[in-house]
Amino acid sequence: MTVIGTLAHAIQPLGTHEYILFALGICLLASYPIPYYLCLFAYNIYFHPLSKYPGPRIASATSWWLALPYVRGGLHKYLLKLHEQYGPVVRTSPNELSFINPAQWKEIYGHKPPGHLEFSKDEKYHSGIKGGPLILNADRHYHQYIRKLLIHGFSEKALREQEPVMQRYISVLFQKLQEISRNGTAPIDILSWYDFMTFDLVGFLTFGESFDCLTNSRLHKWIEVFFSFAKLLAFSQAIARLPFLVQTPLKLWAIPTSVKSDISTLQQLNTEKIKHRLEHESDVPDFMDKLIEAYKAGKMSFQQLTGNASTLISAGSETTATLLSGLTYLLLKNPRVLQILTNEVRGAFSHPDEITIARVNKCRYLLACIEEALRIYPPSPQPHHRIIPPGGAMVNGEYLPEGVSVAIPIYAASRSPYNWSQPDSFIPERWLGEDPQFSNDKRDASQPFSFGPRNCIGRNLAYVEMKIIVARLMWHFDIENATEGDWLDQKVYLIWEKAPLWVKLHPVQRS
Repeated sequence: MTVIGTLAHAIQPLGTHEYILFALGICLLASYPIPYYLCLFAYNIYFHPLSKYPGPRIASATSWWLALPYVRGGLHKYLLKLHEQYGPVVRTSPNELSFINPAQWKEIYGHKPPGHLEFSKDEKYHSGIKGGPLILNADRHYHQYIRKLLIHGFSEKALREQEPVMQRYISVLFQKLQEISRNGTAPIDILSWYDFMTFDLVGFLTFGESFDCLTNSRLHKWIEVFFSFAKLLAFSQAIARLPFLVQTPLKLWAIPTSVKSDISTLQQLNTEKIKHRLEHESDVPDFMDKLIEAYKAGKMSFQQLTGNASTLISAGSETTATLLSGLTYLLLKNPRVLQILTNEVRGAFSHPDEITIARVNKCRYLLACIEEALRIYPPSPQPHHRIIPPGGAMVNGEYLPEGVSVAIPIYAASRSPYNWSQPDSFIPERWLGEDPQFSNDKRDASQPFSFGPRNCIGRNLAYVEMKIIVARLMWHFDIENATEGDWLDQKVYLIWEKAPLWVKLHPVQRS
């Protein structure tokens, strides 16, 4: 099959945005001599420095095709299929390689020794973020500066001081769940309630006030707009893979007007929230203390202050709620695991007030369940692309020239049979290190919080939230599935596009 024939086959059927994308691509083809493209495709396939690496022929020819999985929300599954077909290293576009071996986490994302350059972020990954550098898109030096400012609010000391605030919101969550569950007779969308709780807590620790989602039993406008923003970023990632001449028209025509309006609303809400935080000191160590000091010292613009705050809110809340929902569903679909976890929690605590940071850390099976849920359903499943620095670098034992984009797709690395025994099965025992059938599992392949100097700074906070909330859920309720179909069958637009997760919560009867 020819390159153009393969492309035509790959785009059936198309949605509205995909038709626009494809039509503009055809217009671009028409604007250049066909021999130019034939020569370019031939060079990419046969003479490019990456031509020896396996992958689909169309991926070797052009990066345009990869825009389609982004737009369709299926990139995570597609990359997994490519690795199953071609092996641990796959050429996914003319200048990109995808890896799933655990060793590449350190090589690509890890700290570099003195004299070696960091693999910087590929600009295509954050092409939808405009304005001054933020923690997501800053270069090495400015990223270190911002991260140093944020460490204060995420330290172990800060976490201990934040625990009373966290426990207060968690207690409100379970009080609300008790009220609306109607003794297990009324199905509830527990995903929404996880969102309410995590956004309220992180909102308080960022803006100095919560979004009052738990109180009002609905999402705040800020959060609703955030989900539109995530989709906009996903479209921008797709558009960035197309020729430069069509990128601006696509951004003008392919992105819905409603999304642009939502972004304007988000900016306005951010400004209001930040102004509130500037006028009110926090009672506990929060995420903004040092950022505000930098802003007042003239080392950070107001736009950067609001942008970093938005990043903290989204990264610290949506991802945690996502994992909590995924773990709840996986427990419901695996009664054996649910029973073991229930026995562990109810045997460890005689009262919910005992479920604290210090004591919940002793629940080994609970942690194993969380790790397994993070493997099966990582909250950030996309690859985070890095660029080989000037002078080139060694990756996977081979020299790669500067400018090559490399990445580990988190979902594919976590679900590949190259790394795991029974990769699609939810088996927390693989994390306990006691069952010999999982002795060959490459557990370091699962890095849901990324790796190295740019890994998730809120990792410890997320683990604490997840442990306490899941332990409280097991302690208070017997849970029953009320969701039809496969809830995990979801698209990804930067984040998972989740449907409601309906469950019935039966209060535990204790003598």
